[in-house]
Amino acid sequence: MKTIKQLSIFLENQSGRLIEILDALKNQNIEIQAASVADTTDYGILRLITSDQTKAQQLLSAKGILVNMNEVMAIQVNPDTAAFTSAIDALTKGGVTINYLYTFHKEGKLVLIIRPADLAIAESAAAAAGLDLVQGWE
Repeated sequence: MKTIKQLSIFLENQSGRLIEILDALKNQNIEIQAASVADTTDYGILRLITSDQTKAQQLLSAKGILVNMNEVMAIQVNPDTAAFTSAIDALTKGGVTINYLYTFHKEGKLVLIIRPADLAIAESAAAAAGLDLVQGWE
């Protein structure tokens, strides 16, 4: 399966909590390649793709921070709305339910990070549509 690893970090809505995590990564020379925060009143979920997911997970876990590693899809498209729309349309028509997504730019391309309800269905739909799946950065 062509997936990449993503860290999902439970983040209390407390002053200084995010900087604590960022400083820990910085001090170990772990680079952040993509980030997203989804929040509620009491907590948030920080989603990260880093230069070393395993090291980042171990580091944060050792600090008592709740962190999970999961699989997501990364699809590389041209950096325009038409390409973004086309990719999402192909996945939707292929029966994919998207739980969440976020994007970042890399080397002149737009990378869509997608957490589908079913990775196998999503990979099949992406392949059928000829989408450019990115496989891990680690």
